[in-house]
Amino acid sequence: MVKGLIGMGLPLVSITLMSIAIEPKVAIPFVLVSGIVLNVVQAIQMGSVRTVARRFTLLAIGAAVGVWAGTELLFAVNQRIIEVVLGLIVCCYVIINKTRLPPSLPRIWEQRLNLPMGFLFGVLQGATGSLAAPLAAWWQMLGLKKDEFVQASGYVLFIVVVPWAASLVAKGVISWRVAAISAGMLLPAAVGMYLGSRVRARVSEDRYRNVILGLLFVAGASLLVKAIL
Repeated sequence: MVKGLIGMGLPLVSITLMSIAIEPKVAIPFVLVSGIVLNVVQAIQMGSVRTVARRFTLLAIGAAVGVWAGTELLFAVNQRIIEVVLGLIVCCYVIINKTRLPPSLPRIWEQRLNLPMGFLFGVLQGATGSLAAPLAAWWQMLGLKKDEFVQASGYVLFIVVVPWAASLVAKGVISWRVAAISAGMLLPAAVGMYLGSRVRARVSEDRYRNVILGLLFVAGASLLVKAIL
């Protein structure tokens, strides 16, 4: 449902919940099929992707490259370090935003930063299984409206998930059993996405912004708690 509401968050929520019982390295591959299929649907159902593609393809390419480096970190670096850094970044962003001092980015700097920021997001995707929180913060800085937010998320996340899946295959963590379980998660994920999209259609821009900030803070705090405990 979170996926339908804000356009992202399926891996973050799913991996966090599954990690209660299994290691994140084991949980991460289970969200691949849902991530690929639902992100395509999400990008297309919002209308023409031409404008989004012109604006964010460079960001997506950077993320597609960075995800390979992130997957290497997943298997080489203590997961708690990455989770603490990501959690702190997200929580600090929410606090700044709610104190009425939200950072805004001029369009010219957006174009200059698209590639390096995309690479950073890709590293976080590969290392933690989700770039939802930092990407949502980035969309907020760019001032995207809720429909733009959702379509841009679907477009970028689809381009990132495909090489992410390839990097996990290269690491030998994708078996036929894992692929079958991942495919089995598609139906409940699709139902939740549909319900979330219905809710989104009835929410005002201000309330939508507050929902995103609330979910970001919960996600960031969850990462910190998970890393510390």
